[in-house]
Amino acid sequence: MNSFLVIPVLAQARFRPEFIWDNRDIFLGGVRLTLFIAIIAFSLATAMGLAVALLRMSKSRIVGPIMGAYINVFRAIPLLVFVLFVYYGIAIQFDLAISAIQAGILALTLQYSAWLGEIFRSGIQAVSDGQRQAALSVGMSRPQAFFRVVLPQATRIVIPPMGNMFIGMIKDSSLVYIIGVPELLRVSNLLANTTFRYFEVYLATVISYLILTTAVYFGVKYLEKRYALVDVLTSRVRSPFARRRSAQLLKLQEAVTTSRGSESTSGRDSA
Repeated sequence: MNSFLVIPVLAQARFRPEFIWDNRDIFLGGVRLTLFIAIIAFSLATAMGLAVALLRMSKSRIVGPIMGAYINVFRAIPLLVFVLFVYYGIAIQFDLAISAIQAGILALTLQYSAWLGEIFRSGIQAVSDGQRQAALSVGMSRPQAFFRVVLPQATRIVIPPMGNMFIGMIKDSSLVYIIGVPELLRVSNLLANTTFRYFEVYLATVISYLILTTAVYFGVKYLEKRYALVDVLTSRVRSPFARRRSAQLLKLQEAVTTSRGSESTSGRDSA
């Protein structure tokens, strides 16, 4: 029998859990880079997604359709193809000095900004227009009404889908291994190919991704409960933050009611 075939088989003949512990530094290095890429790309994508959502909702006949096309284009391109296009296509064609990590972050940011743009747009539109009108009636400018009243409520609405997107970002960051980024999957492949301990290596990889995504899941659940939106008339509110927001919204509604009452009274007096 060919010795090149015998050696890998014998190497995996017995499960060695200590192998994972002995190579923990390699796995932890990959995990750290995976988290770094996911956090940076998601932060940039969130900022871009909010900008895309606002421009998409613009009343301009030019800006709105352009942002709609932006969203449709980036949501239609497979991420793996886009990573290759950014690193090997754009960088080489235009002679850009861009590292593999930077190319991976750029590709993830652009793709996820399109998805997050639609999430933010849905969240903003879900906020009642009465909240905006109430803020304007107490003297807030439109930007103040948006950033102090509408956006905080929209952000709490989109916490669950944004959490799902961040979990997706962690998993999709594994695709940048194709351009040589030494994240978790890349270092796992290299270790498996040099030691032939495929089961132990990929078991550790699976467990690592499972731990990361599970931690994010429970973190999102906590944020969802901590900053949950409640009806302004609900008295049983556990969250202090939500309780303060409820009191502020009640004041805004009272201000709107008073303003409308005074307008109707002045109208009758003038008649």
